[in-house]
Amino acid sequence: MISVMSISARVLVSEREFLSLPESMRLAELVDGEIVMAPSPSFWHQEVLSRLVMALRAWAQTSPSPVTVVQAPMDVRFGDGRILQPDAMVFLTALDRDVAAPLDRVPEICVEVLSTNRTYDRVTKRFLYAEAGVTEYWLVDPAGVVERRSQAGLMRLEEFDARMTTPLLPGFALDVAALFA
Repeated sequence: MISVMSISARVLVSEREFLSLPESMRLAELVDGEIVMAPSPSFWHQEVLSRLVMALRAWAQTSPSPVTVVQAPMDVRFGDGRILQPDAMVFLTALDRDVAAPLDRVPEICVEVLSTNRTYDRVTKRFLYAEAGVTEYWLVDPAGVVERRSQAGLMRLEEFDARMTTPLLPGFALDVAALFA
């Protein structure tokens, strides 16, 4: 008797194919030809993200230099075949109103509010962002801690549970406790 093993091949897609998908409110990212889908975020995820974005935008309005704060959904190209949607991002320059997506400029700061797929955010995205040249990566744990990754390979880890500042945003201070109150 001959046994036949079935092998299913992964279907990889090009950037062009990915970008031609119908518009959706579901988070879809392209990583080296594979489409990564995330479940809808929880209410608390969105609430924490909104509070953080409001704090960043309030600071940006007082900054003497132009700063752009963007909230997902927004496609950003982090390399060939790598289109991701950080929950929030900070560009230390102004973006034109008519800039087309996917954005071809890597943000200085990427922010992810942790949800169900923590390994994807903590490991995969960190390496993708580091390779693309992101200066800081913030991981916001809705349990009450903000982690900031920086330096080469985004390997330096700092944790904040009270007040967070960053040399990239002079004068910015995040009240971490209020973020989660």
